[in-house]
Amino acid sequence: MRITGGELRGRRFNGPGKLPVRPSVDRTREAVFSILGGRVSGSTVLDLFAGVGCYGIEALSRGAERAVFVESHPKVAAVLTTNLEKLGLTERSRTLVQDIFRALEILGKESSRFDLVFIDPPYDRNLVNPVLTWLAGSVILTREVEIIVEHGPREPIASRCGSLATRFEKAYGATHIRGLSAT
Repeated sequence: MRITGGELRGRRFNGPGKLPVRPSVDRTREAVFSILGGRVSGSTVLDLFAGVGCYGIEALSRGAERAVFVESHPKVAAVLTTNLEKLGLTERSRTLVQDIFRALEILGKESSRFDLVFIDPPYDRNLVNPVLTWLAGSVILTREVEIIVEHGPREPIASRCGSLATRFEKAYGATHIRGLSAT
């Protein structure tokens, strides 16, 4: 695994090995961050279903101010923590080893606010729409929020969810990317 842009461009970090995770490939992340452009710099990032941290680490490298990673699998979260330490990103990050909805409740109670949210769950398990529904009804999103969803081609994703609406959708092989923003 490698970082594709920003101050840490080219640096390598640990992949999942035999752990039950499907990390985002470099080409897809490059495309996503090309679409986001300058929106990343200075942002506060929430990386849901973080795995080994591909999206959040890339965002930190490209100028995000802070990132919160949520990963429920303890062994995968341990690899993520190692990656953040190896890359010198621990002071700008936080990892919650929790179920997604429990972590979102914690962040809501803390009045956390996010400009950029990455959602990259296991494909075809119908996890995206419930997360989008929760986010649409929450107070943790800024008015200018950008949400990036990586999903499989067969997973039905709502084009509109409360105050969130699809801004773009692109396919990169078997990987689909959807961008949503507040309306």
